[in-house]
Amino acid sequence: MESRLRCRDYATKMDFSKLKWKGRQGLLLISLAIVAVRIFAGLIAALVADSFIAKGHWSTAAPFSLVSAFNRWDAIRYIEIAKHGYSTLELHAFYPAFPLLIRWVSPILHYYGGALALTWVAAVFAVWGVIDVAGRFASKESAWIVGVLLAWNPVSIFFVAGYPEALLVATMIWSLRFCLDKQWWRAAVLAAVASCTLPQGMVSAVVLFLAVLLADRGWRGFVRGVLYGAIGELGLLSYMMYCWVTTGNPFLIQRAESSSWQNHLTYPFHTLLRQLAILVGGHESVQFRAVYVLDACAGVLGGVIVVVALYLCWRDRRLVLPAVLLALGVLVSEMSVDNVADATARFVFFLAPLYVIVAVCIDKLPRVARLPVAVNVLLFSAMLAVLYGAMFNLGWWLT
Repeated sequence: MESRLRCRDYATKMDFSKLKWKGRQGLLLISLAIVAVRIFAGLIAALVADSFIAKGHWSTAAPFSLVSAFNRWDAIRYIEIAKHGYSTLELHAFYPAFPLLIRWVSPILHYYGGALALTWVAAVFAVWGVIDVAGRFASKESAWIVGVLLAWNPVSIFFVAGYPEALLVATMIWSLRFCLDKQWWRAAVLAAVASCTLPQGMVSAVVLFLAVLLADRGWRGFVRGVLYGAIGELGLLSYMMYCWVTTGNPFLIQRAESSSWQNHLTYPFHTLLRQLAILVGGHESVQFRAVYVLDACAGVLGGVIVVVALYLCWRDRRLVLPAVLLALGVLVSEMSVDNVADATARFVFFLAPLYVIVAVCIDKLPRVARLPVAVNVLLFSAMLAVLYGAMFNLGWWLT
């Protein structure tokens, strides 16, 4: 009798494991479908832009192709670093994780194809991770909505082009997921990759330290938190060490950003105020003003959602980690952003915990209003994404 019960229990566990595996597989496939649709839409927008939008005098006469459509502007610089290393001061402003991965896959996919392949794979994992983590704090419906919203945020062209934004979101959200599961080593490794992907990635290690400390509030927890946090910053520290060995200046990153991109550490929202001043009294074209409006709105939106996140965190302590991760990410973004018209929007809309907080906010709406509000937000965001992709990254500025 006991053996039969044991066999039945074992069979039940096996069935549950299969269901869990099928659920993960289904989530992965749907994330893949979301990203595939976004890539296809981006390609169509690029084709339209290339055919109908007036090209600026700086444009090249390269024939249109899948690779050329998604590898433009800074994507070329990342590929140049992958090919030749950091050959100029300007290139040191670009963190090494993405170009290093491009170099690793280049023997198989070449440099341009490798950049796109890495971006698209990272985008799938980013959408998957956002849906998974958001589903821990909100309903499944809201989690799906924010997963689609990530792929269709107003500057989502950088999510599928040869840029490291998708890698940042993927490493940041999965590091947060492993923190929630108390899998510290996995969280630390991904935090280390995030820290040498973009400046905002360094905050993942800080949140990892906080997660370990909350799990064990004694001296042992503090020491372990410091250890894991240090591992989480190894990516950035290794890059600084590389700069020190090769140039004699471990802080060459900041020098490159300030000299090449006029990027300085400032108080929060300094760039936002500057953009508002340009909108009022600048002499830029309508197209540039439109992007400045988007960028300024992204900065305001980031600040508002941080306030909302801290309030939700005060009401529900489970949200401590995503709320702190978002607050620190927005702080770093606003303090270190450069003067480029799209910089704030790129950094804010690619902060992974932003979508977790948005999912919780959607759940706070009355059930009758959730779907209409979500659909309208998605449509508006998708419209901006298509227009922005056609005007800026995939096409050229209207001149």
